[in-house]
Amino acid sequence: MITTLTDTTASAVDRRLIEMREEFAVAAQGRVLTLLIVAGTEDLAEPLSAAVQASREHPCRVLVLQTEPEAAADGLDAEIRVGRDAGAGEIVLLSVRGQVASSLDTLITPLLLPDAPIVAWWPGAAPSSPGQDVLGSMAQRRITDARQSDSPESMLKRLRRGYRSGDTDLSWSRITHWRGLIASAVEIPPLAAPTSVTVEGTVDDPSVLLMASWLEKELGVDAQIVPGPAEEIGLSGVTLVRPDGEIALRRESGDSIVMNLPGDASDQHVTIPRRSLFECLSEELRRLDPDEVYGDALCHAFTGIDDASTFASGKPEPTDVVSADKDAVSDAAAAAVAEHLRTAIAERGLAHVVLTGGTVGIPTAGKLARELSAAGVDPERIEVWWGDERFVAADSPERNDLAVRASFVEALGIPAHRVHPMPSTSSGMGLDDAAAWYGQQLDMAGGDVPFHTRGRAFFDILLLGVGPDGHIASLFPEHPDQKETTLTASAVRDSPKPPPERITLTWPAVNSARHVVLLAAGAEKAEAVARAHAGIDPWACPSSAVRGLESTTWYLDEDSASGL
Repeated sequence: MITTLTDTTASAVDRRLIEMREEFAVAAQGRVLTLLIVAGTEDLAEPLSAAVQASREHPCRVLVLQTEPEAAADGLDAEIRVGRDAGAGEIVLLSVRGQVASSLDTLITPLLLPDAPIVAWWPGAAPSSPGQDVLGSMAQRRITDARQSDSPESMLKRLRRGYRSGDTDLSWSRITHWRGLIASAVEIPPLAAPTSVTVEGTVDDPSVLLMASWLEKELGVDAQIVPGPAEEIGLSGVTLVRPDGEIALRRESGDSIVMNLPGDASDQHVTIPRRSLFECLSEELRRLDPDEVYGDALCHAFTGIDDASTFASGKPEPTDVVSADKDAVSDAAAAAVAEHLRTAIAERGLAHVVLTGGTVGIPTAGKLARELSAAGVDPERIEVWWGDERFVAADSPERNDLAVRASFVEALGIPAHRVHPMPSTSSGMGLDDAAAWYGQQLDMAGGDVPFHTRGRAFFDILLLGVGPDGHIASLFPEHPDQKETTLTASAVRDSPKPPPERITLTWPAVNSARHVVLLAAGAEKAEAVARAHAGIDPWACPSSAVRGLESTTWYLDEDSASGL
């Protein structure tokens, strides 16, 4: 039975689902999990078919989310399937449009099975850090499929940088039988450690990359990847060289793998069909504990970035603009930022700008609004973010965003859906959840790939005030919370500058801007400015470790520039 609801709400969908179960005598008992299928506007016929098949082995509630955040109108449509149309479970397809897509967690909460595990699956495009995604953070297991990416190897690299226990990828499930066969072959006497390993297949296929990494880690030898037959997709062969000969496994056309063992001249044929999407998904639903072996293979395949200086290196060197006083600094900065914003809008249709507070940042924002207004810039084309925020009540005068909202956002008339303040204590979220939520909003707006890929920019202009100690945003010198390099936005506790709790953009985020503008005025900033110009040293002087992809400019008055 299928029912369709248009322009509806999550609570209405939940009520209708209960009514349909009662009407058609469909029992809700026995559901073992909630499966979230998260997609954009791509075709979901194959993933949905796989989920229906998998539900016969794992009876579950399937929630399918198709999001279109850029739709002109906001709304929610739903299709509910129960009975034979839903396999051994029940299916709810949700089509989410416009601003409704910004609160997916609250949207699906009424539809989750109570007291049941949650598994999130992205059959197509996936976030680089599923565990930090607004839906992924709710799930015990998170399934991606790097093979569906335009650049599978780059996708795996991003998944590694954002990896959290509980993540897995269907590229790993596709080689389960291969791994079992190899493990059995290696243990055939006489036992001897392989001296070299060759993995054959599509060079950038994620299954091939994960197989090579797994063998390297488990056997302690380098694994070489060589191209396989052009007609074969994915993994086509593995050769392990031992002192007593070679163990060779190669896929023949069809469902057969030929295995050659040392001292055995005959070919052994093992039937291992290529795994379907259903089989891979069903395997992942059999276990809800973290797959640590996958995590080890993924993390061995690609190095993480622990040194924050890496994010700033290899970019153009900063330049200085020195003005007579603080007012002149804000004049010069506002004029330059206005030009960058006009260029961004002309080239890309939308400009992302990060604002800052402080004695220079606030007047700069006000003058920037006047510059843009005089130039006739459409405020609908400007997306506003913040680099950090004090985690206090929404109406607290300590909030960075209050003065800037008045002098820039309201003065220019930027619509509310283009303005993204960081959460406050009034939001009902704790500090960690608030930081995660802000990172999720950035990723949903398009920052996911740039933040996890060096040499890419999401923000068009990033404005940062510089403290007397050299801090920027809420990244403080020698503070342990500045070491976070996998999140987009993170919590800061025990800040050396009150109040103690804050939210800040992290190193990969502040280094994902086309243009960086650093603001400083006053003699008390001279030492910090001089240290920042001495070289990249994020631990001791955070302001030294931010670089724009195209430009980094220090706007200084004569006093703050006196140490240069």
